[in-house]
Amino acid sequence: MKKGLLILLSTLFISTIAIAQIDFGKLEEEQIYQPDRKYNTWSVTVGYGPVVYYSDVIDYTVFPSSDLKLGPALRVAKQLGRSWAIEGEFIMADMYGKKYQRYFEGDLMQGSLNLKAYINQIIFNGPIRDRWNIYAKAGLGVNFFRSTMRRQVDGSLLTMGDIFTGVSGYPSNYSGWSPDDYLVMGYRRNGYAAGEKTDRERVMVVPLGIGVNYRLNKSFDLGVEATLHNMTKDNLDVDMTGADNDSYMHASFSITYKIGKKNKRHASWTYKDFNLSYERDRRMQDNLAQKLDSLQQVLKDLSVVQGDTSVMGDTTYISRKEIIREETLSASVFFDFDKSEITERSHRTLAAVARFMKENPDINITIQGYTDQRGSAEYNMQLSQKRCNNVLMVLVEDYGIDKSRFTVVPKGDTELLSDTRSLALRGIHLVNRRVDIFQTPNPQQ
Repeated sequence: MKKGLLILLSTLFISTIAIAQIDFGKLEEEQIYQPDRKYNTWSVTVGYGPVVYYSDVIDYTVFPSSDLKLGPALRVAKQLGRSWAIEGEFIMADMYGKKYQRYFEGDLMQGSLNLKAYINQIIFNGPIRDRWNIYAKAGLGVNFFRSTMRRQVDGSLLTMGDIFTGVSGYPSNYSGWSPDDYLVMGYRRNGYAAGEKTDRERVMVVPLGIGVNYRLNKSFDLGVEATLHNMTKDNLDVDMTGADNDSYMHASFSITYKIGKKNKRHASWTYKDFNLSYERDRRMQDNLAQKLDSLQQVLKDLSVVQGDTSVMGDTTYISRKEIIREETLSASVFFDFDKSEITERSHRTLAAVARFMKENPDINITIQGYTDQRGSAEYNMQLSQKRCNNVLMVLVEDYGIDKSRFTVVPKGDTELLSDTRSLALRGIHLVNRRVDIFQTPNPQQ
């Protein structure tokens, strides 16, 4: 009876999971989740769609061929960080099912409190392509319903005697019922006119569902959701002789309004902070970056002095040559998250390295690559190898440096300059994503 839900859930998941992920290195500041930053966290969703019942009095396995019922849903959710949300949900729907010479009908109202988990936030650390969110939810609620069992031939109410005539004793679930009791829930069973209402029948229910949201803009989302509502009793259709408790599936197409300021993102549409924003803000305070910038400036100044021979005397020239011979080359090239491409800034660094090597043809260089700790050890070793190879390719192919003068040593994530495992938020991932370039020690010295 649950095949319909499984088919729909699988279709939603597979079709959406196939969409590629966004480039984390190009995220804007507002897209990166910071716990101390304010985001929109409340939302209201209105949905509408078919309600399919799985009870004893039905003549289908997955979907009914006729008399399909539709129902609205109202959901109010509070986001808890990026990945989790608490949702209050209210559903209304008419009920219908038929089998043999009888049918049941009625209506229900249900309220539940659900916990939502955003699957892509947990697995991929953010929305898919900044447009899609996939979520699963589970909860606990109460179903308030009224239902009756009737004859198909004339629509009259059935009684216990009509169903169990000639049966020795009634099923235990009907304990306390009399032969002339109407088969109804939420109505008077006997002694009164047929159809006289009483309090609605109350049953605990456990919703389990999955859904997909598509972000239109900062204020509105479109969505589709399918939820199987599992009841804790077998009385929705007034037939309490089945082996399983009754359930029903509500599939809805919805629109969501994200409450809050229009210039702020909703927290569910942000990405995990890989220290990217922190690294941007702290770039100028990064001692390693400052040292690199300082070395680059020194090399630039030296190149200017070399070109302007008119301002150099013999003493100045000899002094400069001694400095270069005694200098030990050390430079670093940094990379974006999960990337091995050489950036424009890194090209300037490699140009300075190439110049030094051309001026010092006897020295050799070691290229040593690193990654941060995210990813498997095998993957990180391959990534550090790619970074080393790209640095080597630029120096050999763009500047004509002899390949035999280089030694490539990929290190993966084995030697973290900033130990983000122990330093947590204070650790800087950027400095771990680098290639160090330094003069290979001469064993004769």
